[in-house]
Amino acid sequence: MADTTSQPKQLALLLALLFLLAWALPATAADVWVNTSTGVYHCPGGQYYGATKRGRFMSEREAAQQGYRAAYGRTCTPGEAATGRQQAIQQLTQSATHAAPAATRVWINTGSHVYHCPGTRYYGATKQGRYATQAEAVASGNRPAYGARCN
Repeated sequence: MADTTSQPKQLALLLALLFLLAWALPATAADVWVNTSTGVYHCPGGQYYGATKRGRFMSEREAAQQGYRAAYGRTCTPGEAATGRQQAIQQLTQSATHAAPAATRVWINTGSHVYHCPGTRYYGATKQGRYATQAEAVASGNRPAYGARCN
C-alpha cells in the first residue's frame, strides 16, 4: 500500500515555493489579461481579467507595444499588480485548504488553458488536453471554465 501521508507535505512545499515566486515578481509592471479576439487588455481585479475565451497574460508594456489597448481606456496601476498577485495567492491558499485528501482531478484543455470539472460537458472531451489536480491547474496558469471552480 502506498504512503499517502507525504502528499499533503508535498503540496504544502509546492505552495510555499509558489508564494515565494509570487512575491519575487516585480510589482511595477502589472500582468494584464489580453483578449486576443478583441485586442483589449484587462487589469487585475477587473470583471474580464483571465475570463475571456481567447487570451493570454503578459506585461502591460508588452501589450501596449503589440498594439493592444486598455479596456475602457484605463491603464493599470502598480497597486493593481500587487492586488492581482495577492488574489492569485489567496486563490491558491483557498484551493489548498479546501482540498480533500484525494484532490479534485480536472481536465485541462491545453489549447485554451481552461480547465473543466468532473461531470461537466468538456471534461476529458477536448481534442488536446491532460488531467491534473485543480491546484496544479491553477498553479500552471490555467483558468476555470466559465469562472467556476470545482467543489
